[in-house]
Amino acid sequence: MLYHKPYFREKTYLNNIRLSAKGIIDNENFNSVIIGTSMTENTSAQEADKKLGRKWVNLSMWGSYLNERAIILNYLFLSKDIKQVIYTLDAFTLNDPNLKIPNHPPINSFDFLYDDNIYNDFKVYLNKKFILCALEFSTKEYCVGNANLEKLLNWEKEYKKFFGGFDNWMKYKNEDDKQKLKNMILNAQKFSPQLDIDIEKNKQYIKTYLLSFIKAHPKTQFDLIIPTHSKLLYRILYLDPEYYNKDSILFSKYQAVLKWLILETQKYPNVKIFGFDDLDYADNIANYKDPSHYNSIMNSMQLDAIKTQTHILTPQNMDSYFKTMEEKIKNYDLNPFIQYIKNNQ
Repeated sequence: MLYHKPYFREKTYLNNIRLSAKGIIDNENFNSVIIGTSMTENTSAQEADKKLGRKWVNLSMWGSYLNERAIILNYLFLSKDIKQVIYTLDAFTLNDPNLKIPNHPPINSFDFLYDDNIYNDFKVYLNKKFILCALEFSTKEYCVGNANLEKLLNWEKEYKKFFGGFDNWMKYKNEDDKQKLKNMILNAQKFSPQLDIDIEKNKQYIKTYLLSFIKAHPKTQFDLIIPTHSKLLYRILYLDPEYYNKDSILFSKYQAVLKWLILETQKYPNVKIFGFDDLDYADNIANYKDPSHYNSIMNSMQLDAIKTQTHILTPQNMDSYFKTMEEKIKNYDLNPFIQYIKNNQ
């Protein structure tokens, strides 16, 4: 729908939001947006409608950095009067904007869709996938997308068998992923947070690609959500060199950046930051399909918190919040996982 709605078939949407956000923004009626990562892809726009009012759409993009979301946000604010934004504060991009996620699409594969030139939008079709789809006159979902915008991004059903506990991970994951996870657990280091971490580059990154929108749109409410990863994630990824270099220690740097952001956003009355890491939810691995990704119960909890204005982090409560989070990570017991691995060698 880059140029018009379909003429001879129903409207459909590609689940690649980097490509399809423009058509959704241009052709759908909404005034509020969820724009996060895979951590909010399961958030129901219809549920947000009911709980928060307004008319919502979910434009979350898996693995999206702040600068990618800024491209969509800029086009969004030029196109519509946006009342409210739900936005995730993900550790990977707040900690290290230069982190390379495997299979991550390059920014030049979609940014041209959101510039002032409508003619270069056609470049999106000039690849093997869309050329073959056009030659075959295909109406398969792979080519034309899904007609249900509400279910477009939801991945929970596809991964349902992974939820329920560690034994399901070991039963259903591929051998490479299982072995990697086992190694990370067996080689996990002692949890000991670092001090005096330099976050100046992180501050500038956040000011440029997030706070600039908050400042420029004071009538738009921004609800920033800290994704509630499992405590297992923090224990096994704490110093994993494959994901974090020495300048990007997961918990310590993330905490430092978030504390700065909580203080910095006190300047703006249109911002609230929500955190759930002090709850027992993240202690229960059954709530996760892998160490990072939670089920949609958490997405609903996030909407409930925005509705009831609870779980809001402030300069007054942030120290106790992060102390509780740190203690939960430090005391998280890896022995059941280690014993399971050893018993199933």
